[in-house]
Amino acid sequence: MSFQAVVRDAANELVANGTVGLRMSVLQGDANGTPVFVETHSGTTNMNGLVTVELGGGTAVTGSMGGIDWGNGPYFLRTETDPTGGTQYSISGTKELLSVPYALHAANNMQGPAGPEGPPGTPGCDMVRAGNLVVVYTPTNAYGFYQSEMSGSLNNGNWKVTSLEGDVIGAVASENTIVVYTTTHAYGLYQSQMSGSLNTGNWSVTTLEGNVIDAVSNKNQVVVYTSTNAYGFYQSQSSLNLNNGAWKVTSLEGIPMGAVPSRQQVVVYTTTHAYGFYQAQSSLSLNTGNWSVTSLAGTPEGALPTR
Repeated sequence: MSFQAVVRDAANELVANGTVGLRMSVLQGDANGTPVFVETHSGTTNMNGLVTVELGGGTAVTGSMGGIDWGNGPYFLRTETDPTGGTQYSISGTKELLSVPYALHAANNMQGPAGPEGPPGTPGCDMVRAGNLVVVYTPTNAYGFYQSEMSGSLNNGNWKVTSLEGDVIGAVASENTIVVYTTTHAYGLYQSQMSGSLNTGNWSVTTLEGNVIDAVSNKNQVVVYTSTNAYGFYQSQSSLNLNNGAWKVTSLEGIPMGAVPSRQQVVVYTTTHAYGFYQAQSSLSLNTGNWSVTSLAGTPEGALPTR
């Protein structure tokens, strides 16, 4: 299991590009339970003070990962850290291991006999699609397939191609847009409307600053965020007709920790702030995308959207 942490010293300064000592203990029963597995690590932080280690891949002190009966939980993970790289562990914390680690329980059970073969399932689909759009992308180009409309009737299918700069990382879709993002740029495919009819498909591109971390989407928006900025892609409306796709960028303070979309908003949160991307409405039409920011008292432990 992968484990990540942001390490700060006694003066609350980031331990950047340094060696830290870690002792990790799996506790059974509760946060003060019996250690069933203990190991130590020597990890190296990056420029943002982030250290990544693999639980089960360190130097074993007590027990083993393979010997844990995950079905006999609950289990908790206690982490102890020496920010100077030694074994004088001055920082500690304990969190319950939730549903994902318990998938390891399947490895501790014997396989039963094979059941009867079921009917064939429906074919899978590896297309990136949204509403009236489909995108195929290669290491150098993105190809958007769409149909415009005239008087409410669909026209012939057409392709809209754009060249990609940087190394391709992935693509994500909202209901009406698709974003392909690379290490240096993000490309949004959209269709605006006129009198209720869809126009030609078009690409809108923005340059990304910082190291790309991830991208998320909801019904109306896509957000790509990096180590320094968050970029929201959206379409506003006029008389309920979709306008051109556009990007709205905000600078991030602190170290990015994650992003969570609800149906209408996206929140990107760091070690010090949370940034909400949203669109207000006028006469039921969506307005320009905007960011709203709040500072956080303490490092966030997670984020949860409404359904």
